Amino acid sequence: MATLPTPSASTLPFRLKFRQLVLLDALGDSLSLRKAAALANLTQPAATRAMAELESAFGVQLFERSHRGMAPTVYGEALVRHARQVLFDVQRAHDEIQALRSGSHGFVRVGALLSSAVRVLPMAIGEVKRQFPRMRISVEQHPQLPLISKLREGSLDMVLCRLVTNSVDAEHLEQVVLFDDDFVLVAGRNHRLARTRSLTLADLVDEPWVLPHTSGPLYDHVRALFLTQVGRLPTNVVESTTSLVTNLMLIEHYGFLNFMQRSVAQTYTKRGVLRAMPISLGSPIGPHVVAVRRDTTHPPAVDALLQALKQVMAEPEPV
Repeated sequence: MATLPTPSASTLPFRLKFRQLVLLDALGDSLSLRKAAALANLTQPAATRAMAELESAFGVQLFERSHRGMAPTVYGEALVRHARQVLFDVQRAHDEIQALRSGSHGFVRVGALLSSAVRVLPMAIGEVKRQFPRMRISVEQHPQLPLISKLREGSLDMVLCRLVTNSVDAEHLEQVVLFDDDFVLVAGRNHRLARTRSLTLADLVDEPWVLPHTSGPLYDHVRALFLTQVGRLPTNVVESTTSLVTNLMLIEHYGFLNFMQRSVAQTYTKRGVLRAMPISLGSPIGPHVVAVRRDTTHPPAVDALLQALKQVMAEPEPV
């Protein structure tokens, strides 16, 4: 493709159209100009012209045609990411204005890991709702990587997750440490070994286990613990990390063992559903934090929930 002229940064914003951003978002998902045009409510010729205008405006080739459809170049991937961020910001502005028009105190979208959602988020939400009863709060639960992705693209305002150490992600985030959380071994209350005071992993390796997925960061630590202390891994294993209900059913009713985050385990040991056993995995994957984007001005609702989280952690729950 011929070299395109370098665009002027001062005139670029005036050459962009909102429909082009919608088209970029759709094309990034579908990789089909025909499908993207339909999603953006454009004819295919209009979509073709819109893409040509974008490439002219930025001076680079954004997509390449292939047998699989429209494949984004490195420039296209970057522009799709930024287009989505703009679209999310516009949606957030709409939501905030609608919330203010309805007399509420704003809107905040929160993502959380299970352990964060169990330990600190309900208390913080309760405190915020006590002060601002009409504030709208949306809560989603996801694993770590989707949480960070959603935060960076703008579909979440804040996330409660493990400390982000990857430099590419961490430099874009402001992180506040909330608490650390180790992993303890749990069994069902009626497990034949649940009340045994002196146990080693060698005593338990042949029991049925719920273990982390082999692709996750926690698995490496569990694997190393078994190989160091026992010399082999359990063979009667179910891999499950995100479904708490499934894990609880396997532990309580079918005799499985599991390393569970202490903050989650305590909820069920206090109710008599589970029993903690005298083996700990420690805290191998870092403390829990609340993270927000550095490059964003936070609306009052986000700041209010951030302050509530800090207030809750100023007086931690008794262990």
